[in-house]
Amino acid sequence: LGEPITDEEANEALAFMSPVDGTVDFISFMKWWNEDHKQEASAAIQRYQAKFKFLKARVANPAIGNIETEMTGPCPSLDFRVNFVYHNRDGSKVRISPWHDIPLYNSDGSVNFVCEIPKWTRKKFEIATGEPFNPIKQDTKNGKLREYGWGDMMFNYGALPQTWEDPDHVTEGTGCGGDNDPLDVIEIGTKQWHVGSIVQVKILGVLALIDDNETDWKVLAINVEDHYASKIHDVADIEAHMPGCISAIHDWLRDYKLPHVNVFGYDGKCMNRDFAESVVAETHEFWKLLVDERGHAATV
Repeated sequence: LGEPITDEEANEALAFMSPVDGTVDFISFMKWWNEDHKQEASAAIQRYQAKFKFLKARVANPAIGNIETEMTGPCPSLDFRVNFVYHNRDGSKVRISPWHDIPLYNSDGSVNFVCEIPKWTRKKFEIATGEPFNPIKQDTKNGKLREYGWGDMMFNYGALPQTWEDPDHVTEGTGCGGDNDPLDVIEIGTKQWHVGSIVQVKILGVLALIDDNETDWKVLAINVEDHYASKIHDVADIEAHMPGCISAIHDWLRDYKLPHVNVFGYDGKCMNRDFAESVVAETHEFWKLLVDERGHAATV
């Protein structure tokens, strides 16, 4: 029934269900279950609730499993789109927005990351904030598809849903307004994700990039299932377990538009997890205000 138990608890249960030969049938199991979990048995109830909460945290947002992507148009082309659809219980499916409809927070405290650009690639895919349902498309400049000329991404790059960097909000540490986009994420885990992947990540830190006189936060995060995730919880842990990672990311962001050199707020320092989480929470509130003003089909 989805509840993990210890060996000691299993032995106690077995002694209750079948004290003679160790054979268990469904009737004896249900007698034990009802006895062990009745409301008067407060210790068992508390133990069950604590374990079930832990078990749920492994699948923090089951609804995410009902979302899939559908691609339209040849890739690469100006018509290529990665669309997001949700499967209802009755078998029907509806288009959704990866920006507005995918929840930001999960019940275990992690957040959902939408991958736009897989690591080791350079095509500049992005959520189309100006189109209905906000599919992912390849960015263009002067009518031509964009790629990063500085080289392949060394990390998975994407966005946090239900966030928005408000152009009218001037960040104290940068002196600039937001870039009018969802919050950018750099996922530093070892796995390469596909365009449109929805990944549970935990927040580690943030860099305050200033791009074209706009604040363009870059949140550092890691997949909660990555083998480094149990060791890395904050900026200092990144340095301890992935030495050179933050400086390499900083330099890539600074130089990828050469000869133009990007600059950073907060003296280029990677701010810690608490600071990063406050940025996420703030931009989530900005998104709420945007939706209140323009509706859940908001485009910018």
